[in-house]
This record gives sequence, C-alpha cells and structure tokens, in this order.
Amino acid sequence: MTTSNVDVGGILSALSARGVEKQLRRLPGIEKVDVNYVSGSATVTYDERVVGLREISAKVRTCGYHCSGEQLPKHMCAAAPDR
Repeated sequence: MTTSNVDVGGILSALSARGVEKQLRRLPGIEKVDVNYVSGSATVTYDERVVGLREISAKVRTCGYHCSGEQLPKHMCAAAPDR
C-alpha cells in the first residue's frame, strides 16, 4: 500500500469534499481517502499494483476539480543537474 497527498483545487465545502471522496473510493485498489477542502488536498491510500496517481488525478478532474498530481512539501525540490 502507498499513501500520497494529491492536489484537489477548487473545493469550497465539506459536502463537495465528501463527493470527491465517494468517487475516489469507487476506483479499484483504493483503500482509504480523506479530502480536506481547506488545504485543497486528498490523502489517498491505495494499492499501487492496481491503481496509480494518473488514475486518481484523472478521477479528481472528472469530478470537476483541478488536480496537478501529488503534492510535495515545499522544501522538496528536483535535484540540481550535475555540472
């Protein structure tokens, strides 16, 4: 099992968050979902052999919300190229 924080932009209420949770739970391989409309994110626990971030992000967009993929802490960044 893998747990990822996924961007869910544009949610304005707890009711909308619950709707996204319900839709994500319908994906095969999803173990647990918690959408937080205040932070604009979803914490998703899933079986990476069955479903991936691409499918999870697509489902969020199908629900009508913005999703840029997995959220990383601001202190994380891409490795600098070797010089």
